Amino acid sequence: MGVGLAIAYAPMWLPPLGRAAGLSPGVDGPASSIVWNALAVTVLLAHVLVVERRPLASLGISRPRAKDLEWAMYLFGIAMTWQWVVLTLWPPPADDGTATLTAQPVAVVLALVVSAAVFEEILCRGYPIERLSELTGRRTIAFALTVPLFVAPHVAFFGLPWLWTAGAGTVAIYVLYAITRNLPACMLLHLGVNLPILIPTIGQRLAG
Repeated sequence: MGVGLAIAYAPMWLPPLGRAAGLSPGVDGPASSIVWNALAVTVLLAHVLVVERRPLASLGISRPRAKDLEWAMYLFGIAMTWQWVVLTLWPPPADDGTATLTAQPVAVVLALVVSAAVFEEILCRGYPIERLSELTGRRTIAFALTVPLFVAPHVAFFGLPWLWTAGAGTVAIYVLYAITRNLPACMLLHLGVNLPILIPTIGQRLAG
């Protein structure tokens, strides 16, 4: 389990080590996260299937039920409504993270959105929550340990305003997983809450 957790969080600690060693995934900027995440997911799934000898269902990867998707829709609506209200009434200052993303080609941003929705759910929710729940016997402890590890990199990249704007989507995803324990449903919700970043990205291209 310790090895699995190290693999799951490899995209957090492996890139700095790679840079220190002069190694590069061959892609620069935000797009490099796609490569690191894909590598980590590939190794992690192999670890689960070959070393742990457990099914993907042990990570919450199973066919979503209609009720799971219904919850995803409800929570998507709540998160988007919250974000619209906050951005309308208390718009945060521009941040470097969003500027960096929207400066990327549309295809790159779309790839980042889709890959994050799939890879981050496996690496940051499915595996660590399920395995830490087994280890501690308490799902609340698993959530308490994993939430900060997911939130911290986003705050570092987007700044503190992310917590009360886009962070609402993160809350929705964790609530959905707590209710359903279904990772594909969370992937769909994750995709939905991330897709709006395409609006300013495409807007910049049209304006330019």
